[in-house]
Amino acid sequence: MAQALKFAFAGAVLAAVCAGSAQAGDGPLAQMHFFEGCWHGVFGGAGAVTDERCFAPMLDEHYVRDTHVVHGGDGAYSGETVYYIDAQSQRLAFTYYASDGGIARGFAEADQHGLTFPPGQWIGADGQSLTMRATWRAEGPNRYVAISEVQENGRWREHLRIVYTRAPERSPPAR
Repeated sequence: MAQALKFAFAGAVLAAVCAGSAQAGDGPLAQMHFFEGCWHGVFGGAGAVTDERCFAPMLDEHYVRDTHVVHGGDGAYSGETVYYIDAQSQRLAFTYYASDGGIARGFAEADQHGLTFPPGQWIGADGQSLTMRATWRAEGPNRYVAISEVQENGRWREHLRIVYTRAPERSPPAR
């Protein structure tokens, strides 16, 4: 699997999400307000690999759409995440679709520092799975760091670290 593929679960897919801790009844837009708009990310230790990422509300703000495109990697790679409030658990949930056919589903926990993605499964197009977890943490109003970890032999190791800065010159894709 391409390194960028696994990033997306960190977020790839996700910062200071909102002004304080989100309540279970808050919609995804309220819990993810900090991210709204577009971002430019630089992969740590990967030379010139970058990620262009945009967050926008969709369908009357019942969902948040997160699209991203990786540049300078091993090949073309992009993905799309849809965030929503899961009706049964009342938690912020997501489904990530990768351009190479991979998919991840899970939950995110919002707090005043950003998002935490508890361990979940990434399922590649070939059916193979990885156990991953991630955090997205704010470093000021216009910057966040996404860290993705993968579990191998019962131990966690950092897989990707991406530093994002706001990119106001970009626009999210059409709703």
